[in-house]
Amino acid sequence: MKNWKKWAAGICALSLCMTAVSLPAAAEGEDDIALISDTSEDMPAADGTADADTADDSAEEETTRSESQEEIAITAEQVTQYMQKKNSCDGITFYYRPEDYEDTISDEDVVDLLDDIELAGIDDATGEVVCTLEEDSDNSDFVVFLSPESRWLVYMDPEYSKVTMVRQIVSSLDNELLFRSRDNRTLELYNKDYDEVERSYTTDGTVKDGKVTYTNEDGWQVVLADTYDAVISSARFVTENDKLALYVDDDTAVIGLYDKVKDKMWWSTPENVGHDKTATNTIVEDLSSSLKMVYGEPDARSTTNMRSKGDAKIKVKDKSSGVKITYSFKKAGITVPVTYTLEDDYLEAKIDTADIEEDDTSETGKLTTSLSMLSSFGAASSTDEGYFVIPDGSGALIRFNNGKKTAKSYTGYVYGSDVTAVPLTEPAVTEQVSLPMYGIVNGDNAMMVVCTEGDSNAKLTASVSGQSKSSFNVCGFDFTVRDSDTYYMSGDNGTALTVFEDGDMKTDTLAVRYYPLETEDTPDYTDVAAAYRNYLTEEAGVTNTVENTDPSLYLNFYGGTKKEKSVLGIPVSMKTALTSFQQAEEILQNLSDGGAENMKVQYYNWTNAGISGKVDIKAKAAGCLGGNGDWNDLQSYAASNGVTIYPVSENETFRSGSGFYTFQDTAVRISGSYARIYDYNLAYGTQSTVNKPLSLLSPSAFSEVAEKLTGSLQKKDLNTLSLGSLTTALYGDYGKQAISRDAAQQLLEDAYQQITDADISLLANGANAYALPYVQEITDVPLQSSGFDVFDEDIPFYQMVMHGVKSYGTSAVNASATPEETVLLAIASGSSLHFDMIGEETSTLKDTVLDGLYYASAESWTDYAAQSYAFSKAVLSGLGDQTITGYERKGDVITTTYENGTVVETDLAKQIVTVDGTAYAMADYVEEGSWNEA
Repeated sequence: MKNWKKWAAGICALSLCMTAVSLPAAAEGEDDIALISDTSEDMPAADGTADADTADDSAEEETTRSESQEEIAITAEQVTQYMQKKNSCDGITFYYRPEDYEDTISDEDVVDLLDDIELAGIDDATGEVVCTLEEDSDNSDFVVFLSPESRWLVYMDPEYSKVTMVRQIVSSLDNELLFRSRDNRTLELYNKDYDEVERSYTTDGTVKDGKVTYTNEDGWQVVLADTYDAVISSARFVTENDKLALYVDDDTAVIGLYDKVKDKMWWSTPENVGHDKTATNTIVEDLSSSLKMVYGEPDARSTTNMRSKGDAKIKVKDKSSGVKITYSFKKAGITVPVTYTLEDDYLEAKIDTADIEEDDTSETGKLTTSLSMLSSFGAASSTDEGYFVIPDGSGALIRFNNGKKTAKSYTGYVYGSDVTAVPLTEPAVTEQVSLPMYGIVNGDNAMMVVCTEGDSNAKLTASVSGQSKSSFNVCGFDFTVRDSDTYYMSGDNGTALTVFEDGDMKTDTLAVRYYPLETEDTPDYTDVAAAYRNYLTEEAGVTNTVENTDPSLYLNFYGGTKKEKSVLGIPVSMKTALTSFQQAEEILQNLSDGGAENMKVQYYNWTNAGISGKVDIKAKAAGCLGGNGDWNDLQSYAASNGVTIYPVSENETFRSGSGFYTFQDTAVRISGSYARIYDYNLAYGTQSTVNKPLSLLSPSAFSEVAEKLTGSLQKKDLNTLSLGSLTTALYGDYGKQAISRDAAQQLLEDAYQQITDADISLLANGANAYALPYVQEITDVPLQSSGFDVFDEDIPFYQMVMHGVKSYGTSAVNASATPEETVLLAIASGSSLHFDMIGEETSTLKDTVLDGLYYASAESWTDYAAQSYAFSKAVLSGLGDQTITGYERKGDVITTTYENGTVVETDLAKQIVTVDGTAYAMADYVEEGSWNEA
């Protein structure tokens, strides 16, 4: 690895001599960085067997799987004429090849046939030859015969006088060593030499739902199709409680979770996966693997996918309430132990990364980069009806078998991607996965899956039947245990260089829970939402903070910005007011006069530091907005009129000042360069140099910022606060600080705790799950998902989880191209309304970093905001503390049902909301033309 660094340093020096290119800042903690070269957007995947994604496009891609077939070349007449009859066994009469057949048979064609046939069997019922076999091995007790494709297994006595046993394979696609008796009452699993039975199972022949179940005294349960030619599932009983039972297959590490209440078995591998007619061997192995791993080889510039099915030696050990399965990937030199534990109402899969054994990485060069446990758990077949619940933005449904075979499979990074890896071009605008969970609704059964540890490094993936050459619908979590970063050494057209996060894995634990849901009626996504809400309130420390059952009106005020002005002919960047404290009071009064109540204000850029982009810790009102005097007047007005003001301290990005400096407090990328946040050119999407880039504040500073900020607020008798984006942004610092996303999440939680311990209430401008225990209320909750092609329908899943637990508001109504529809969607999801406003004319925003607020004129939106609030209050009054128990959309009509039985029907087309039979027309509250873009 050190040689690579010397090589890279040499290339850097050469590059500096040859081109005028600004290279990334020197790496802090350089010894912890492994450098590789990569010429593609995604690193090439080597073959553990083959990578499921890249294999699809490979010229040498394997064909789809098919059952092995026996070719019977000899006729019954030839068998009876030229071979010696032995005996009948299990309905088949066997014939043995004469020892002198070459001398006694004159027909050369028959001699050629018999060269490969020592034993032949004719079905007593049909008179047809059903098997031809050759001797495989012998011992003192019997002689083993196998057919050419190993579909028939026959034993003869040592004297070759008679056949003593006949067995027929169940399916070569499932298990080449599993055979059945001719009467289908016995199954036997043989060793690889076919001379010893390792396990046997029996059945009484009962057929249920097209399946036949075999059992044995050791608790094993093997299920075949009633045609006896396909293994549906195979596992042994491990443990149980009143609700659930755990099963495991010691040979394949397949996990089964049996729901006693619903009489439903959930499998980690799809039932009958071996007979997926569209899948290749690689895909079947992928679906059949309870653990998948990716390891990287920096020196080889590659990553390799490994699967427990086919690539790992498996060792299963029973433990209290579960099993521990150790997966040994010999090729990688990596061993991963996973514990599967059955709790009262869920199954937990857990990896303690400290227990992962890697051969000396300095010698092997192989680093574990990604792990995935039970990624096919609960997979749905091509005939199942249901959907996955995806917490992307507000929430989305991916329906099974939706026919979207050409759409890209879904991948969503939990809590967003790590923003330290700043892209060269502007990324697509998407919503965030703020909740580390997903749901499965399959017919009469449902499951809620939640990532409880390692969520900061998780990504959620989902695909439907027909994607990735599989007929199954699959959803699950992948965990990044060593991240990577890519940059260019010689400008945009140079070779991409990728570095891995080196050293020990920084995430201590990865854990996922699987909760089968008990419902009285057919389950749907509201049941998944209720299950996750229960998890949050009962186990994740989220408390009910709803104080007012009527809707709120959330407002974002923007105090000031830096704007270039001419002073004596010299351009000077000066603090410029957008919404002074007096203007803020006037806006609030105008809203109140229009009928608005319960107003909650996030006040951005209200301090000099906030306006200048410095770390904002002093809580000192900006003079250009009216100073402390006007600020105090505004606070007094708010207190007297039921308005809550949350001063914003936005510290994700910063410029030097306030005791924090870009050269020491900036987060460092995995590549070793400083994390600088750029604006992007609107026309080309490339990084813009018009505005100087901001630095990303290192998570190592969060505690100091929280401490100083809390002290400042207390001195000013302020007991409310918004942290801006620091309840949604999650990133590490990969320089000398060596702070992973997992560690950064804990630092953020510690900062939230510092603040709330000082009796300061937090309003979250969007909230990731880890922030929910600390926040009072939430705004900027999206009303839509990212809208990916594979999605079928948007649902307000986040809102269904939060309603009755936290008060929340929408993203800005006036930022929407269709504000009326946004208001109606807000009402349908139980959301309060949110508006962005500035007191000055929007022309003031020109050539500032806030020019995106061109829509936010308070003069243009005050009447509309007040009237929309009045409409919202009329229909949602008294429902703030009620959970949502039903949500259904049919065309333009959305029906929302609340815990107390209230039914709200929202007609988007007619703009009418009906509450328990009483109709409220939006036009009766909101005047046409009450908003205009001044």
